[in-house]
Order: sequence, then C-alpha cells, then structure tokens
Amino acid sequence: MSIDDLIGEGTIRPFRATHGEIERAIEIARRDLSLAENLLGENLDWSFSIAYNAVLQTCRAYMFHLGYRPSGAAAHKATFEFIQIVVAEPFRKSVSYFDQVRKKRHRTVYEGIGLISEQEAKGLLRKAREFLSYVETEIKEQ
Repeated sequence: MSIDDLIGEGTIRPFRATHGEIERAIEIARRDLSLAENLLGENLDWSFSIAYNAVLQTCRAYMFHLGYRPSGAAAHKATFEFIQIVVAEPFRKSVSYFDQVRKKRHRTVYEGIGLISEQEAKGLLRKAREFLSYVETEIKEQ
C-alpha cells in the first residue's frame, strides 16, 4: 500500500494545512492525554477512549504536516493506514497497535462496559505519549 493507492481509493486527499491547524491537532492530543490520565482512577473505558483520540489527533497533525487529510467514511482507518506508510520503522509496531486499539475503542464506546483493564489503559497512555513526542520532533525537524 502506498500514499498514491490511498489517494486512488479516495481515503485520503492532498491538503495544505496551516500551521494553526497542525498546532490545534497537537493541542487536542495534549489535552486528551492529560484528561485520559486524570480519568484512570475513575473510568478505564473512557480513559482508554480519550487516549485513543489523543493518538488519532497526533496522527492527524502529522498527516496535515505532510500535506494530506483523511477523506470518506472510514477516516480513522485511513489515518492509520497513511501513518503506517510514513512513520519511521521503530513506530510501525505502535501504529499497528493503535489500529487494534481503534477496533477495541469502537467496542468500548458502542457495545460494552468494563472492557478495558487498567493495564490496557496505562499501556495505551504510555505509547500515546511516546508517539506524540515522536511526531512533535518530526514536525519540528522537517
């Protein structure tokens, strides 16, 4: 799969983001990470879901920075497919993990209660912080 393939499928499209749009996505990711950490002791399902949103916003910021945005009904899936292509090798496993989180988050929000363990929520938060740091560094260096 390549960026051209994703464009051809209509799941992403070229996009010229402003610095403000990129920074807003990063700020949302930071806000959501903080909120998810605060919710750990109260509600693991929502902590996990909000941490997932932080990851999604981090990915969107990087997509915007690289000149693309998701398009169509499966925007979350397309975002992770794109990021899997452009991210550095050490983070490809994390992106695969985030895609699995996407599926579990869907079940948590729409199908069940109490599906998330403390270990899962804390693990996602740790990986989300690492990924945000990586993306912030990439954006600054490019």
